[in-house]
This record gives sequence, structure tokens and C-alpha cells, in this order.
Amino acid sequence: MEHVPLLVLGVGIDGLAAALCLAHQGFPVQLLERGPDPESLDDAGSSGSMVVRPSAARVLQGLGLLDALRPQALEVQRYCHLDAASGQPLRKVELGDVARARFGYPCLIVARRDVRRALARACAADEMIGVHYERRPTAVEDIGDAALVTVEDGEQWRAEALVGADGASSRVRGLLEAGAGALSPTFVVRRTMVASSAGEPASPELRVWSGPQLQAMRLPAPHGGAEVVLVMRADLPPAEREWVVSRLEPELRRSVSAVVGREPEQVIAHQRPLSRWTRNRLTVLGAAAQPLLPHAGDEENQSLLDAHALGAAFDRSDGRILPGLEGYETLRAPARAACAARVAEFAALSHAEGLTRRLRDRLWAREAVDEVAEVLGEV
Repeated sequence: MEHVPLLVLGVGIDGLAAALCLAHQGFPVQLLERGPDPESLDDAGSSGSMVVRPSAARVLQGLGLLDALRPQALEVQRYCHLDAASGQPLRKVELGDVARARFGYPCLIVARRDVRRALARACAADEMIGVHYERRPTAVEDIGDAALVTVEDGEQWRAEALVGADGASSRVRGLLEAGAGALSPTFVVRRTMVASSAGEPASPELRVWSGPQLQAMRLPAPHGGAEVVLVMRADLPPAEREWVVSRLEPELRRSVSAVVGREPEQVIAHQRPLSRWTRNRLTVLGAAAQPLLPHAGDEENQSLLDAHALGAAFDRSDGRILPGLEGYETLRAPARAACAARVAEFAALSHAEGLTRRLRDRLWAREAVDEVAEVLGEV
């Protein structure tokens, strides 16, 4: 049996960032990953793009990674929200210099594989961190004064604290609170890469389309082309999905028509927030804490903020495990709940119909005092 102080399940962006934030405060960390080392895979284990908002850029700067990622990133110059059927703009917000001046850091689009690779290499170079691949957990137990993880070959890990960074179906989350339940309709999500179009804006622009049955986001990819994230109501049968796509404005229709009929990669609903983030020696972060609807593209940003808060809480705890876990919950639970509420509200407005839709369009067309902060979620 392995005895360790801190154990993290999962080496996605959330788990790797958590390990680095804890190690930077002087805490030794071990990570267990069910899959192979992503460096051994052709696509480095991740695909697509992510929006790095200023608050998350600040976390990457604190980890010493932002400067290395900047040459591989695109700085978002504007946000454009359109009606999915007509193509009419609902609101346009200038970002770029405005966001940098407002928050001190830029809003960037970065390939997920680049962020994960940078985090993984930083973990590998840190003598306080050990990463163990192909360790598939078969059981996670709360044994009071420790957490016990059993992996597929029977090996056991006993940890003074266990951090669940194991995704939306987290085993650790299940121990904290079983059956929390969904708060929204179920959506299917597909992501696809598309070639650059002739009408590609000269400077990177983040585009979002909203309609009653779907929402889509188009992110210019740092390595060429663009990623389209399509979110459709799960109760739409295939024939109706095709009919919905046929009525979209031309640019969006071209982007999504090739993927709408396929089986969905992901089925997701907005989950009820946890009433408890920690129990004894257990806690969670990232999607394990609360899966977010993809409408706002904020999942990885919240994961980085979770990781930063975890490190800060342990730094304030003078090396004590339980105060560190409790401090982390105090720092992040209210902020996470507020973010989840914003995402749920944005998703509901994106799919609004009738009078609510008309009121929404008027609201979004009006220039808000802090519109940049609202769009970037920096509120």
C-alpha cells in the first residue's frame, strides 16, 4: 500500500493545475490517471480550443506558464452574438485592448492540448509531484482519517487528502453527495473543426449563435481553422435536428450540417450545486465539483480558478490538511455557485422563445455599463 499526503485523481487541466498549485506551496502531491501518458499519443490527449479569460490567464501567469503559451495563442478582439436563424447580431462587444486594460490580462484562445502539455511538463519537472498513468480506480473510500483508492491491479493508495479531478462522473463527488440531480433540460454536445472561411475576420472574433433548439460557438483555432461547439436539445429526433439546421443562417449551417446527424459525443444537463464540497479528507474541483453547460465555454477557466483557490487555502492552513480543505470550500463554493447560476441563466436566455426572446434581444442590444465584464464572466 502506498501512503501519501495528497492524492489527485485525474490529469486533465484541472488535476494538473491543482497539483502545481499545491506543489508551489510546498506540498508533495501524487496524481493517478486512468489513461496513458498523453505525450505518447499523436494528439497529446486533448483536442479543440479553449477560451482563457483574464482571471484564468492570471492563474497561468502565477504558475509560470502564460508567457510560454502566448506565442501559441490568439487574443480575442471581439465577441459577437447572433441570432441562429436570421444571422442578425444581438450584441457586439470589443475585447482586446479593452479587456486587457480592464482586467490586466488578455482574453485568449488556446489549444487545449497546448495548455495540458504545458501543465504536464511543469508537473514532470517538479520534484514535489509524481504522476502515475494507467492506474484505473476501481474503488474510492472515505475511511475517516484518510481516503483509500484501489486501482485495477489491486494496488491501494492511502492519502491524507484526496482531490477528485475525475470529471463529471466523479467517484469522489458521489461520496460527497449522491443523487444531486439535474436542474435543466438535457442537451447533446458535438465539437468539430472547420476550415477557415473566406469571410474570416481579420482579427480573432468569438462568435456565438442562439436559437430555441440550439446554441453554437465558433472559436478560431490557434493552429488554423476554427472549432464549432454545437449544443442541441436532447429530445429532438434526428429528422427534426436536420430540419432545424436547414433553417439556420448560411454561415452557421455550413459549420454544423456535417455533424448534426451523428451520435452525440456528450450528453449533459446543468447539475445542482453540491451542498458540501468537502467531507473528512475528500474534496473536488473542476467538472467533478459541478459540470457546467458548455454555453459559456467556461469549464476550463473554473477549473484553473478552483486549482488556484486550493493552493491558496493550503498555503493559509500552515500545513494542516483539514483547515486547508475547509478553507478551499469557503473560497470557492460561493464563487462556483454564482458562476453556475450565470451559465444556467445564459443557457435559458439562449434558448428563449416568444416574449422572453424579444425582451432578451432588447436587453442584449442595449449597451451595459460593464458589458465586457459580463461577457467574460469576470463579475
